[in-house]
Amino acid sequence: MSTREIEKRLIAVEQEIVDLKTNRRQGGLTHPVQALERIHGTFENDKAFREATALGRKWRESQRPSTRKSRAKRK
Repeated sequence: MSTREIEKRLIAVEQEIVDLKTNRRQGGLTHPVQALERIHGTFENDKAFREATALGRKWRESQRPSTRKSRAKRK
């Protein structure tokens, strides 16, 4: 890569940083909690979301060690 190409890329990166900082100052980026408050309740009556949540819960529970097995191993 030539020096000229590197300079062009560096200028582009610097401009992107300026744009990001400007956007942040203007309120474009919000705190994660504020973003969560904006979408809270969006899926309240959504059947597909409830099903996805149930499947996720079922999978997480399947990944936990069984209490019966862990007690048996301790004896």
